[in-house]
Amino acid sequence: MIRGTTPTFKLLINDETLDLTQASGVYASFEQGTTEILKTGNDLTISCTHGETGNVNEVDVFLSQSETLSFKVGEILCQLNWTYANGERACTNIIRIKVGINLIESVIE
Repeated sequence: MIRGTTPTFKLLINDETLDLTQASGVYASFEQGTTEILKTGNDLTISCTHGETGNVNEVDVFLSQSETLSFKVGEILCQLNWTYANGERACTNIIRIKVGINLIESVIE
């Protein structure tokens, strides 16, 4: 990811039984030091494709220019968490994403 851009992350989870469209809440978190961005609800697009080899869940997460500019060049952490109506909670492993420099270090229109 490059600072100041507007990336959409496509996070895929392959699981035979998981269908994130049935979760009561899905949360995508991005963190670098004390900077944290939490996306949920309408901030996410969630789909599940049922195939012969199991389910493929896709969670699309959009970050704005100002959100990517809030991170420093280096590395950020990303993780998905989700909950079910019965109170159960699950999550993915943490994903590491490299953050690159942009010569224009401000929001542009």
